[in-house]
Amino acid sequence: MNIFIISRGYPTKQEPTWGCFEKDQAEALAQLGHQVTILSVDTRFRFYWRKLGIQCGMQNNIATFNIFLLPYALLFFLPKKMKDWFYAWQLELIYKCATSQQGTPDVLYSHYLHTTQKSIRIHKKYNIPLVGIEHWSQMALLPISRNNLSTAWEVYSSIDQLITVSSSLRKNILEQMGLDSIVLPNIVGNEFYYTNPTCKNQVFTMVSVGRLDHGKGFDLLIQALFEIKDQLPKNWQTKIIGSGELKDTLQHKINTYNLQDNIILLGKKSKEDIVPLLQQSDLFILPSRSETFGVAYIEAMACGLPIIATDCGGPRDIVTEYNGLLIPNEDVDALSAAILYMAKNINKYDRKAIAEDCQARFSPEVIARQLTKIFKETIKKHKEQE
Repeated sequence: MNIFIISRGYPTKQEPTWGCFEKDQAEALAQLGHQVTILSVDTRFRFYWRKLGIQCGMQNNIATFNIFLLPYALLFFLPKKMKDWFYAWQLELIYKCATSQQGTPDVLYSHYLHTTQKSIRIHKKYNIPLVGIEHWSQMALLPISRNNLSTAWEVYSSIDQLITVSSSLRKNILEQMGLDSIVLPNIVGNEFYYTNPTCKNQVFTMVSVGRLDHGKGFDLLIQALFEIKDQLPKNWQTKIIGSGELKDTLQHKINTYNLQDNIILLGKKSKEDIVPLLQQSDLFILPSRSETFGVAYIEAMACGLPIIATDCGGPRDIVTEYNGLLIPNEDVDALSAAILYMAKNINKYDRKAIAEDCQARFSPEVIARQLTKIFKETIKKHKEQE
């Protein structure tokens, strides 16, 4: 199958997470033997030089086509419709370039609402089936904003198939818009894997990964740890991996509670650096206020860690009685109780079984095979409706 993925971008050394969801799925589909091409329009304002025009490449058997003409910040004076037209025009340019080298696609596969919106022009003009996958956090809100609701209705009703990354996101869109979707979770990368610890930790080590913003709830985690610090094992430590605008605020809170020896902000880390930190820890905690899915949870599980997650959307599809605890959202007391329970019962969790279950549900091959089935059914349905 010839698949064109329409993406935000493709990861680079400078920005390893930009377009990482799209990249992971692209590589998984290519592993199954599909011909996969990624198209992206770069509209961002960045303080580093990027080549103008269309850039083509081949990485891990994935053909990539990216176009950069100018940042959208410079078009602030234009109406939104004109900016949308400019994006769609650029996307069509690289589509034509890609088809000249890769052939006509059997299916278009677009990530996120606004990227899917710009893909509709190609979908209609060239009569190519279009599948959109939604994992934008704004679509998990109660209620969805009026502008996003209007855009989503127009977009979702114009494509052949909508995918959502969790049952909670599917339910939210269904209840607010009356449009149904297929649930397909995100992938856990093969770089996250279980290894049997060679020795027991002398320090009870908790770890968390996420952007340091309000949504990830690290303020709640610090508060909960402060309230139970005297009830935890004598030697305990929490490592928080990530960067963001709340770094100084969170560090001040840690210092105020005199927990700087126990709670450490490690900053941004590469996946290669994160893996051993997970493998060497006892427990993963992320008290998010909202998650459309929650890739950080399954990355920890793939390394064998039991998890504590909040009932904030996506984690409902992830947490079971065998791999961790699902607690109420924004409840510091419940979070404190969960941490204490885990500290006392951590040896009851089978780390190898957690990792194996994670691979059975979220591995690249499992998700790619489900995607392949969706694409085949969509192509068949599209042809029947012609």
